[in-house]
Amino acid sequence: MEKYKRNLDAIDHTQNRYNDHNKIHIHPYDPQVLEKVREDFLLPRTCKEFIDWVDTHPHYDVVAEASSQYIRGTDRSEAFWQCANIQADWQSINDKITKYCLDNEIDTKFDTDYTEEWRIYDMKDQNTYVPFRHNSELDNQRKHGFKKQYQLIEVTLTDHFAELKDIEQLFEFDWAKTDINYQPTSGAFPRHVDFLTTAFKRAVEFDERIANAKYNPLTKCPEGWVLKRILIPTDSWYPGQMFSFEEHFWTDWKPGQVIDFNWAHCRHATANSGYSPRPLIKITGLVEESHWLAKGEWRDFVL
Repeated sequence: MEKYKRNLDAIDHTQNRYNDHNKIHIHPYDPQVLEKVREDFLLPRTCKEFIDWVDTHPHYDVVAEASSQYIRGTDRSEAFWQCANIQADWQSINDKITKYCLDNEIDTKFDTDYTEEWRIYDMKDQNTYVPFRHNSELDNQRKHGFKKQYQLIEVTLTDHFAELKDIEQLFEFDWAKTDINYQPTSGAFPRHVDFLTTAFKRAVEFDERIANAKYNPLTKCPEGWVLKRILIPTDSWYPGQMFSFEEHFWTDWKPGQVIDFNWAHCRHATANSGYSPRPLIKITGLVEESHWLAKGEWRDFVL
């Protein structure tokens, strides 16, 4: 665990807010910026070169938008799908998450800071973690009124939530990264498309196979590997909770359902206009092309 921590002096400050506000993009869909970024995005790079490029880019969410190849009207099964089911003591797991969130006053102390790690776990130690949110993304969200999105509670790099680490291990990911995605009431995260750089950065930094692999800008994965992100509710769906994958909606979910989705190209958004928090587990990691998830197979698990 210690090798993944860094002190403040080692933080890459290229992700800090730009002093010159003229360099902050005005809107993520500016056509001229979008076309230039798309041309640049498609240039050949290794995974290490790609991470260096995207980390220092002043228009991060424009890069994400330019990378999407999703066409509206695509069948729901190509946007998101259930890939597994996990039988576990979900009531106990969810009670533990709820108590943790209440103890840390996540709803009332909600914040996404620009220069410090924005996760809740161990508030006093937040400065030892590298920030995973790009500030051009936060700038744009706040410009459009999205000031309360959701909180990520660290699992993989901490000693809390051993049960969730057991769930993480079921999927046999390389460089797995697990978080609790906790969306309080009135939280809303705007429509976006992913890069999964949180898990990807760790793999690039500590695994030469990934760092030196060719980056495929169409799959947004290292050549020979598949980046996966799965979502697992820990509580049942409540009215007012929304999760959209473009024109398709995931609703009426149950604890233990495992959802895979087209993270690389399908824009998605979440909101909680109900009166119950929305917790779910988010696991990201790399698999080889022979892995059952990469082949679109189903699994049932019992814990």
